[in-house]
Amino acid sequence: MPVDLNDQRFSSFGKLLEVQARLQKLLDRQLEDAVGLPLTWFEVLLRIARSDDQVLTMSALAGQVVLTSGGVTRLIDRMTEEGLVERVPCPGDRRVNWIKLTARGQKTLEDAAAVHLEHLDEEFAGRLNASEMAGLVRALDSLHASLS
Repeated sequence: MPVDLNDQRFSSFGKLLEVQARLQKLLDRQLEDAVGLPLTWFEVLLRIARSDDQVLTMSALAGQVVLTSGGVTRLIDRMTEEGLVERVPCPGDRRVNWIKLTARGQKTLEDAAAVHLEHLDEEFAGRLNASEMAGLVRALDSLHASLS
């Protein structure tokens, strides 16, 4: 049976990917220009800060970002060299290291978060009204919950 290549599901998914890629590129450039922090690094700092006890294992972090475990290891190595995060031994399992923010990482996150919120407001406010934004949030929350 032939597949309809004009099926709206293809278009919707393609648009979702395109919007994500364009926003990520734009917001990455804006954040990098404003505070010298790549968006991926900001996302890592934010996820650590918002986690239980403000620590994450490498595997937990890899599960939350779009990187392989090797990619996360290399990223954390670079962020450690910059003094933003540190590895600390897990008290209950010597084989596991937790990743936590340093004082510099916390300050960098706070500075970047304020700027990033301004950029998000700029990018969304002119494109979506309050009702559309609320609908988008509900739809994304529903998708996220069903895929978790």
